[in-house]
Amino acid sequence: MAEQKKVVVNKLFLIGNGFDLALGLKTSYNDFMFWLLKKYLLKSIENFGRQNAPAGYNQVYNGHKQRRVVYGYSQNDLFDILISENYVEIEYKIRSLGSLKSTLELISQYYIEIHPTFKKGLFDVIYRDCYLGWVDIESKYFDIVKFIINNNNQSNDTINNINADLENLIKELEEYLKEIELEIPENEASLYFKQFGEPVKTAEVFFDDAHQVDPEDGHLYFLNFNYTESLQYILTGCGMEFKDYTINHIHGSFHEESPIVFGFGDEMDTDYKKIEELNDNRFFKYIKSFKYFSNNNYRNLLRFLNSGYYQVCIYGHSCGLSDRVMLNEVFEHENCKSIKIYFYEDESGYNDFTTKAMDISRHFNSNKLMREKIVEFDSGNKIPQVKR
Repeated sequence: MAEQKKVVVNKLFLIGNGFDLALGLKTSYNDFMFWLLKKYLLKSIENFGRQNAPAGYNQVYNGHKQRRVVYGYSQNDLFDILISENYVEIEYKIRSLGSLKSTLELISQYYIEIHPTFKKGLFDVIYRDCYLGWVDIESKYFDIVKFIINNNNQSNDTINNINADLENLIKELEEYLKEIELEIPENEASLYFKQFGEPVKTAEVFFDDAHQVDPEDGHLYFLNFNYTESLQYILTGCGMEFKDYTINHIHGSFHEESPIVFGFGDEMDTDYKKIEELNDNRFFKYIKSFKYFSNNNYRNLLRFLNSGYYQVCIYGHSCGLSDRVMLNEVFEHENCKSIKIYFYEDESGYNDFTTKAMDISRHFNSNKLMREKIVEFDSGNKIPQVKR
């Protein structure tokens, strides 16, 4: 039997919103949308009482414009709220809301009007479907951009409107995430710490002759796509810490005061060339590649990829198309020797391993490489879920 050769294999963790959700943090789109609507519903009752509606909400009677009468309203850069009837119990009802579903039911029950600032703008589109994931918002933005281009609408203000909506969504998101508190018991934090520290197995990595290679643990590199500090808390705030690791806040961090990267990164899309040919930089404003130039995080990632062999560990990342160019570089790089999927499993026993593998496949140009690199299902790779 041939002697096994020691080879250092680093680990690259792709940390996504699924990690925060596993910790019990309310960082889903539903959570944010609930907070946003409730926040401005409460503002709408701060001046509750019979009054004229804001400018722009006139009514026509017998051919003459008259100001509407409402009992509560609020305005922000994304939408206006109008409460048309004098509901005695409305304040109590709003304050007692506990979910997005109950909020939408109250809006419908009391005929509360939500008026997006821009008709057919980004907020208008996503409000009509309040069960999207964050990656889908970014995809929806890019879908609207492509629609504008393919329907020759770039001469109007549509691109300005959706850019403004996305900018204002980011501002609200920053405010919301800053309010989230991290309180994770040490015994629960240790579950994640343990998974992060698992050694790379011989059977998991693909070399020309995998059975002749004995992987030796190398550097832990955490590519953090979240805006929260949950990962830092797990790695350093619970009495445990790895000696050799790096955290790269690739999409920015509030605590580091680095610019937030939010937008779309699928430069492999067939319509991307059309954007380049427009010669209109408004269409580039929320393309992620240009956001990455604001700091050296992306170049630091490339330095890691070129520094030696590594195993990719998918840990709560959706692997959606909004990060397609980056993930293609990570997955198809010659130093990438395997892709290990840590999966979510619900109470019914359903897990998202196969779905995640399908999502990963979309980032490959070579199906052969994809089949070589994705590690087969292992029940031990289930992400722990904190009960709150």
